Amino acid sequence: MKATTEFTEITVFGARGHSLLILRGLEQQWLGRVRIRALIDDIENGFPHPILGVPVISSDDRQRSFAELPVLLTVTNPGLRRRVVDRLQAEGATLATACNPDAVHVDPSARFGPGTVCMPWTRIGPGVTSQACAIILASAIGHDVEIGPFSSLAGEVLVSGHVRIGSDVNIAPRAVISNGYRDRWLSIGDGAEIGVGAVVLGNVAPRARLIGNPAMPIRDWVRLRRLLRGQGG
Repeated sequence: MKATTEFTEITVFGARGHSLLILRGLEQQWLGRVRIRALIDDIENGFPHPILGVPVISSDDRQRSFAELPVLLTVTNPGLRRRVVDRLQAEGATLATACNPDAVHVDPSARFGPGTVCMPWTRIGPGVTSQACAIILASAIGHDVEIGPFSSLAGEVLVSGHVRIGSDVNIAPRAVISNGYRDRWLSIGDGAEIGVGAVVLGNVAPRARLIGNPAMPIRDWVRLRRLLRGQGG
């Protein structure tokens, strides 16, 4: 995977509101040093972006006009993010790695994989590593945390210590991942989805979908609600 942390000009895959939110956040780190040349959107393109004023183009247009520039991925859905990266790799593109390892609130031991995006406000403790193409919008990641490739941690997520997050995991806003133990890490399996505001207290199976406090599979919440309604009747 070709990736770089050194860039002054980039193209950005993503042109919708969430991408703009991420770019506004990253500008706190860039301070005007990075110029966005174009936004890539394969659904709607061929016009100037109404806020940023740069062209919104297709992936084919990127290859024709901006093939030499690194591409920053602002797509947060793990599956779509992986598909876009596969295409960019086939095209020989270079991914932009946008992190802030020198910030005072980021432990010097933190390691970020190629193509990772991490917000300037995310507090990161010792022993934290992310693999390729993770996207980290979280408020804080405690210590001794592994984040798998293509996983997405949304805004205001809190991750405690001794936590292993698998690949393609999607953690929604305001979720809380509790502590594991030094000899028994809390594990979130590949492809799991953690809902908005969920509080995860134990291991999560691969591809599980959890909601609530305490977090539990959606089917269990449905059963619990039915039970409570029956009692209320």
